[in-house]
Formats: sequence, C-alpha cells, structure tokens
Amino acid sequence: MNNSEKRIAVSWLIMFRIICYLCGFYFFLMGLLLILFPQMAIKNSGVNHPMISGILRGTGGAVIISTVWYIIIAKKPLENKIIAIVIACANLLAIILDFTSVVLGEYTWSHAMIDIPVELVSFLTLAIFYYAEHQLNNKLT
Repeated sequence: MNNSEKRIAVSWLIMFRIICYLCGFYFFLMGLLLILFPQMAIKNSGVNHPMISGILRGTGGAVIISTVWYIIIAKKPLENKIIAIVIACANLLAIILDFTSVVLGEYTWSHAMIDIPVELVSFLTLAIFYYAEHQLNNKLT
C-alpha cells in the first residue's frame, strides 16, 4: 500500500468514526427524550395512556444502549464487525418499519423523516466502510 492509499484509508477511518459518534449521540438524545418526555412522542395521536408512556420509556432505555454499540465500533471497527452487522440490520429494519407505517397511514412522512435520515446514514456508512475494507483486504492478498 502506497502513501496515498494509506492517507485515503486513514481518512475513511476518521470519517467513519465521526459518523458513528454523531449517530450514537443522536440515538442517545432520542432515547433520553423517550425516557424523560414520552408524551412528546404521543401528543399528536390524542391517546395518552400510561401503558404507552411506559412502553416508550422502555424503548428509550433500549435506544440508549445502542449508543454504546456505536462507540464500541467507532473505537475498534475491525474487531467488532458482528456489532456493526447487528446495528446495520437494526437500521435497515427501522427504515422498513418507518416506511411501512407511512404506507399504512399510521403516521405522516414528516414524522418518518425525523429518524430515517440518521438510520440511512448509519446503514450506508457501515455498509460502505466494511465493503471498502473487504475490497482492500482482497487487494492485499
């Protein structure tokens, strides 16, 4: 590998880490909001049942845990490919569920567009980074 290829690889790694930290920060804030203010998520639905608030608080706790996954793969991306696969699958599933909810009329595009861009950036970043890493490994061998 020559110097320009090394610089490109280092640049990709830095960009990968920055995006992972930003996604982790976003999901941390989203989880925190779900825990502290679940009423914000259901205020437009007209239903304010305590059970729904409790479910949203539990979901917020799970979302905060995913922040730790982003930090783990940002620190050591090559050693934690399995975690990256889990995050990519979760993002893909979340995007599919958001689109399905819009198609079913459960909520509008404006509601779906709150988190779809972050989920899409996260998924594409993981897919592109690990694809490029796989191609580089194949080139070196």
